[in-house]
Amino acid sequence: MPRPAKVAVIPIYNEAPTVVGVLNEVARRVDRVIAVDDGSTDDTPELLREWKKGRRNVSVIRLPRNVGMAGALKRGFQEAERLLKRRVLHPQDILINIDADGQHRSEYIPDIVAFMEKGRWDIVLTRRDFSKYPLYKKWGNRLLSRVARLLSGHRYHDVESGFRFMRARVVSGLLDYFTGWRYSCAQEIALITALAGFRVDNTYVVKIAYYRPGTTIWDGVIVLLMSLYTFVRVKLGWKVR
Repeated sequence: MPRPAKVAVIPIYNEAPTVVGVLNEVARRVDRVIAVDDGSTDDTPELLREWKKGRRNVSVIRLPRNVGMAGALKRGFQEAERLLKRRVLHPQDILINIDADGQHRSEYIPDIVAFMEKGRWDIVLTRRDFSKYPLYKKWGNRLLSRVARLLSGHRYHDVESGFRFMRARVVSGLLDYFTGWRYSCAQEIALITALAGFRVDNTYVVKIAYYRPGTTIWDGVIVLLMSLYTFVRVKLGWKVR
């Protein structure tokens, strides 16, 4: 069987200072890029248009308004599903979620793909080295990971990590239940895929280039509520499409 293609799915919002550098680094290590501009209001749209020129296997999707990280990822997954149905992608190809702000190190990609292939994982959710994170962030992540573990039955260590690798075949089942609402993406994806029986690993430790603040305690409360809502929906078969 030929090696799986690597497809980066990158949500982007007002990342003009970093986006071109990140795209250049990622493009060197993958076979296709799906970039989703989440209604940026800075120079990001123009930078994306210029970067795409002359490049093959690049999809740049411009959302008319900001829908948040989860909504942008959902649109990227929908594009991957479209390519899968057209047989541009193979079910065993690997989708890579990576942020456009430079906090995720693209040099990890080859090693994580090899780790994924060796373990025959459907999903590898990286586990961050939290040495650069404040104490409240560490404890908040620990709480959310414990909730995900309790609801899904899977041993999550860092459920909120956004540096994620998954087989293309996972996307259709995920989109059946994925709402893509604001910051809920990490918990939703973790719960939906684990409850669906996909083989998930959350042990591969990565160093993050820097800590980017922004989320609040209220965001954490919303994620907890969305976790319960997602669990109920999946258990009762309440699909969103």
